[in-house]
Parts: sequence; C-alpha cells; structure tokens
Amino acid sequence: MMEKGYKVKIKRNNITNITLFIILFNFLFIPNLEAQTQTLKLKVTTEQANIRLKPDIGSIIIQQVPLGTILESTGRAGEWYRVKIKTPESTPAFGYVHESLVVVISPQPVPEKKQREEKQEKITRKEERQPTQKIVPEKEPPAPPVYSTAKEYKLDFAFFGGGNFILGGDLNEGAKGLAAYYSDSLALEGVGQVKPTRLSYIFGGEVSYPLFPHFSLGLGIGYFSGAKESRVEFKSSEATDIYLTKPEIRAIPLKVFLTFYPLSSLYLKAGAEYYFGHCSYFYRYQSQESWQEWRGEAKSHGLGLWAGIGLEWPLFSHLSFTIEGAGRYAQLKDFKGKNTYKNSEGESFSEEGHLYFYQKIRIIGQAGYPQLFVHEKKPAAYVSDLRPAVIDFSGFNLKFGFKIRF
Repeated sequence: MMEKGYKVKIKRNNITNITLFIILFNFLFIPNLEAQTQTLKLKVTTEQANIRLKPDIGSIIIQQVPLGTILESTGRAGEWYRVKIKTPESTPAFGYVHESLVVVISPQPVPEKKQREEKQEKITRKEERQPTQKIVPEKEPPAPPVYSTAKEYKLDFAFFGGGNFILGGDLNEGAKGLAAYYSDSLALEGVGQVKPTRLSYIFGGEVSYPLFPHFSLGLGIGYFSGAKESRVEFKSSEATDIYLTKPEIRAIPLKVFLTFYPLSSLYLKAGAEYYFGHCSYFYRYQSQESWQEWRGEAKSHGLGLWAGIGLEWPLFSHLSFTIEGAGRYAQLKDFKGKNTYKNSEGESFSEEGHLYFYQKIRIIGQAGYPQLFVHEKKPAAYVSDLRPAVIDFSGFNLKFGFKIRF
C-alpha cells in the first residue's frame, strides 16, 4: 500500500511540475510575442526624413518630416519601416521610412541573448539573398505637393536643346539701313524686304550641386547661332539691281545660377552669364554686270543676366525629362574684327578695327541711313551719330532635355 501511495504522490508531483512549466512559459514568452505585434513609436533623428511610397530608395517621396517627429510603424520591409502618414483629406495612408533616419522609442527594444543574435543574423543573411517582397500599401492616395529632395543626390547633369529668339540690335538695323540707302539713291521701291536675324537653335549642358533643401548651385555652358539671308530687287525699265544681305549672330554663354524647387516637378532658376559673342555681316549690291560686296566679322565678350522656369518629369529613379523656358538680357559692346571689300573690277582691300554703328548721310541736311561696318579709324565724312556698335543678345528660349542624378 505504501508503494502504491508513493506512486500516486509521484504522479501528483509530475502534474504539478507540468502546470508550473506551462505557467512559466506563458509568463516568459507570451508577452514577448505580443510586443512584436504592437505598433512601434519611431522618432526622426535626422534634420529631415523622407517618407516614400515604396520601400525603395528610388521610389517617389510622398511626404517629408522634420527632426523629432513621432511616427507610428505597423510593420517592416527589410530596412524600411511601414508608417502611417497624414493626408489633406484625412484618409488613412502608409509610406516607408528608412531605419537609418529613425529610432524606436516605444516599446523599448528587448535585449537578446547571444544565441538569439547569432540565430537572427543567420536568418537576416538568408533573407538578404532572397528577393525583397513587395509590400503594397492598403491605400495609395494621390501624393500631396512636396518639396524636392536635392540633398539625396550629389550632382545633377542636364543636357538640353531647343529654339532661341534673339533681338540682334545694331546688326539688324545696319542690314536694313543699307537697303533703304540704295532705294532712295535709285528712287525705286524695293521688291522684298530685309528680314532680321531672330531665330536660332540652342544646345548645351549644366551641372548642379545641392546646397540646402530645395536649393542647388549650378554651372552651365551653351551655344546658339542664327542667320537670315534677304534679297531686295530694285526694278526699273532698263535693269534690275539686287541687294543681298546676311547678318549672323552666335555666342557661347558660360553661366552660374541658383535653382529653387517649390514643388518636386517645378523649379525656378536665375543667374548670370558671361558671353563670348560673335557677329558677322554680308552686303552685296549688284547692278547689271557690276557688283560690290562687304564681308565683316567681329568678336566681343561681356556679362548678362537670365532667369527661367521649368517642369520636370521622372522617367526612372535617376533620369528625368525637362522642359524649360528662360529669358535673358545681354548687350555686348566693344566689338573688334575685320572688314573685307571686293568688287567686279578686281579691287579688294581689308581693314581691322572696331565695329561702328552710324548714320550715313547721302544729302546734307537730310536724315541718315543706319550703317554697320568694321573700320580701322572712325569714319568722319558723311556720317553722324557715330558710336561703337551694340549687338543685343537679349531674348528668350525654349529648351527640352534630360537630367541625370548621381
């Protein structure tokens, strides 16, 4: 009987031990499992944290939050926390923030034992070798307007091309003035008209470096060139005289500028340009079998100002398409160059000097005719209002291009 009672006692002790083990297991492990399912409180530890639509550094930014902002996390995707965001419509939405930009403040992380750390490290390495699972937010509302994040990129390279409009200044006035001079001298109305040089193509490149959020400093170089050929005929009963002209203008502007992004797809730019300008003229007058012509070219350099506005559309994570319109002010003086004269009788001479603009007087007491020529010395006979020529590079342009970010 004692042996039987002893066996019963042993069984009761085993039951008691099992009960204590279950209670201890619930006490140690059940709370820990619940903590893993709780919402985490995160605190932003950088000057500014970007909330992205997807857990990818190349994904679009849907919101930016400053230092010290408290976020709620409902899960993770690799190195990214899935967090709740606020929208203007107060609808629930989610985004992703990188773990390097935040710290967990509630609940406090529970220190793990060395064996668990080693085990977790093995699991992490295994997961890194597998493709990252794409987590789709419960709802993806339209992204609210946000500021550009120039700080995420070290450099921007832009390449562009397009159309350009130029005022021209004295270059166009000189071409028209000579036509008026021949018209009055022959007492004939010209058929056709002198068309000014206005339009040209333009292309170039820029590089920008981010200074602050929404601002970047840039350097650029461009090239544009335009020319326009015109023909005016002076017809009489005996013969037809012909006047040909072709003014040309081109420049290489070097520029420095600031860019401001009020929105992620909109930017404003302004800066200064240093122009290496070049202009040329061609005048030819032909009467029956005789002719005479003048060819001249001159160069100068100087400062100008410009400003523009542009739109940007992302194509890939580091490539965008841009459309930009810009206006500029640049009037260059002190042109130096060379003029060459030839005629049908074999005469030819050339001279080097300054580019002058003046009024050529045909009859004393009457109004003059605008003229533009390179002269070694200032012309004195039959001229008025003599001054150095001003070539106006002012105008505007419309450019299309691509921007690459690194």
